[in-house]
Amino acid sequence: MESVALYSFQATESDELAFNKGDTLKILNMEDDQNWYKAELRGAEGFIPKNYIRVKPHPWYSGRISRQLAEEILMKRNHLGAFLIRESESSPGEFSVSVNYGDQVQHFKVLREASGKYYLWEEKFNSLNELVDFYRTTTIAKQRQVFLRDEEPLLKPRIQPRL
Repeated sequence: MESVALYSFQATESDELAFNKGDTLKILNMEDDQNWYKAELRGAEGFIPKNYIRVKPHPWYSGRISRQLAEEILMKRNHLGAFLIRESESSPGEFSVSVNYGDQVQHFKVLREASGKYYLWEEKFNSLNELVDFYRTTTIAKQRQVFLRDEEPLLKPRIQPRL
C-alpha cells in the first residue's frame, strides 16, 4: 500500500524512518501499533508516525485476513479474476494475492527483492499498486488467461426523468 507524506519527519530512534513532505512511502504493516506504521522508502525500512501520512486506500487491500476467509469472499464474487491482497499468514510482513479462478481460488505469494521491489514471476514492481495494475492487462496465471479484475459494482436502476 502506498502513502504520501503530509509533513517531513526526522527519525530520533534507530528503528524509525526519516522522510520528507511529498515522499511516497510503501506501507509494509499497519496493524501492529495504532500510532506507527512500518514503511519503506528507497530501500530503507522503519517505523513512521501514521498522522504524518495519507494512505492511498484500495478496495482490493484486505489486510490481515485468513486464507480461508479470502477464499470465501472471492467465491462469492462470481467473476474470474476477482482478487484481493492480504497479509501472508505463513510469512508475517509479506503479502499474498488471492484470485478467483472460477471454480477455485488461487493464492500467489508476493516476493520481495533485497531492493524492496515486489514480484510474482519475472516482472519487478516498485509497489503493490504497480503489481496490481500490471496484472490487470497481463495474465497472472501461467497455465490459463486470468487477469485481475475489480469487483463489479451493482448496477443502480436508472431513474427516468419526468417530461
